[in-house]
Amino acid sequence: MRKILAGVLLLLSLTSCTKQIDKQTYKTDEIVQSSTNTTGQKLTGTEKVKLLKARTVATYYASSYIREKAFYVEVDSIPYSKSVIVHHKMSDGSWRNFPLKKISSTNTKSEIWGWELNYGVGTPAASTFASVGFSDEFVVKYAVNGQVYWDNNYGKNYSISNPLVTDGMFMQDGLNVSADTYHSNFTAATTNNILRVYADIRNIAYAKEVSLVYTTNNWQTVNYANFNYANTYGFGGSNYSLNPSSKNFEKWTVSITLPFAATTVKYAIRYKVNGAEYWDNNYGKNYIQKRI
Repeated sequence: MRKILAGVLLLLSLTSCTKQIDKQTYKTDEIVQSSTNTTGQKLTGTEKVKLLKARTVATYYASSYIREKAFYVEVDSIPYSKSVIVHHKMSDGSWRNFPLKKISSTNTKSEIWGWELNYGVGTPAASTFASVGFSDEFVVKYAVNGQVYWDNNYGKNYSISNPLVTDGMFMQDGLNVSADTYHSNFTAATTNNILRVYADIRNIAYAKEVSLVYTTNNWQTVNYANFNYANTYGFGGSNYSLNPSSKNFEKWTVSITLPFAATTVKYAIRYKVNGAEYWDNNYGKNYIQKRI
């Protein structure tokens, strides 16, 4: 197995009944928390690149396959053109490069890059991986301004789980709650709208509370709703993955019915466990979900 030298990781957190929250805790368009656990930069010291989180989903039911891969990486916001690549080992022993795209800039002089792929049967990418699948080993490469930086998990390379067997999730140390924006959606029904948000949670203790803090009117009114944990979770048809994942991370979800007039939702996610409080507020910018 190839080991890549040097380097190292981040990405990016709330009750069915709607309540007012003290507006003094917030300012317009930004959830402000005094807790140091609010989403912040995970690059430390001289680090230039760091894996935030990665996910693999592989399920099979009644001749139906769901297969997904996703990677999210934080890089130092160095000027000039740059590339961020996941260097992944394949099932035949070869290594392939998968370019990531910039998702957003943070408020801490770093950038989030990501790659999300659905390669199940019937998808455009299915034929690409028909003859060779993914092995369970990868590293991250960041090339910028003539320099190359690596995150190889301190010389061990990254692994999540066997993608041919089950679901896997990895979250960087210090990242305890992270919005799953890939699967979250805001859709229109006949007379109302349905917002569904997924959250990835580090299983720190059994007793925990995960809540969505949201607004449909630019924080004039602030509401919250409880996420729910399920033993399994599904992504299409009758395909389900076990919860928690093999690395002991959990998927939580919340579904909210909103008035049809609401077309944009802003939100953050709060995770309370063992007397501590963790937030994912998209680096102080909050998440914005528009109705589709």
